[in-house]
Amino acid sequence: MTTCPQCGKESTSEDYCDFCGFAFSDEDRRENASNVVATPFEVGAQTKNSPASYEGIAREVPTSLWGAVKLCFRRGGARGRASRPEFWFWALFVFLTVVVPIVGVGSFCYFQLDRFGGKVADVLGFVGFIIMAAALVWGIVCVGPTFSVTARRFHDVGLPGLLPYLLLLSFALLAVLTAADIVGDEEVFAIVLFSFIAFLLLIGAVVALCPGTDGMNKYGPKPEKRSPNAK
Repeated sequence: MTTCPQCGKESTSEDYCDFCGFAFSDEDRRENASNVVATPFEVGAQTKNSPASYEGIAREVPTSLWGAVKLCFRRGGARGRASRPEFWFWALFVFLTVVVPIVGVGSFCYFQLDRFGGKVADVLGFVGFIIMAAALVWGIVCVGPTFSVTARRFHDVGLPGLLPYLLLLSFALLAVLTAADIVGDEEVFAIVLFSFIAFLLLIGAVVALCPGTDGMNKYGPKPEKRSPNAK
């Protein structure tokens, strides 16, 4: 590994720093090669929490909505960390492609469709149903990346990514109880369950607004913007 003269971190690449993107000169490489000390009995210590042990974890910070979308779909797991831009760009994408079509088209069909008569209303109703169905299917596709980026956002702050799983269990419980008509019969239980879900969502929003920990934490290296001279 090569020690970066700019940020002081050890990089697995001999050409540029994995963390800040600084391009190494021939002098930097020769200096690091002369400082290498063989420690065959400390193999575990060399690999644990080293940059090599986090190989494959994306470390970039997306600078656009499309960049965050590609990053979330490409990573597909809770391993590593997610920056604030990555999380909030993805949240905006889900809001625009899932929430807006379902709520907007549903509201139009419910409140405004009666203003149109005959075949026009039938055609608009059918089109609205197709749009809402497509948005619902797309929302199901986005569930996985949403849960993983939320867990990685918690990791970036230094917290375990348990909140998405608590939300999943809460929504699953709500769906089961609703199907069994228990929520409607037990109003107090329904209020408690909805309040708990709202509380989890509030915690998620607050944590998502917090800055990530500096440097390396137990979940991996801090996501950083690559400098222009990085490969």
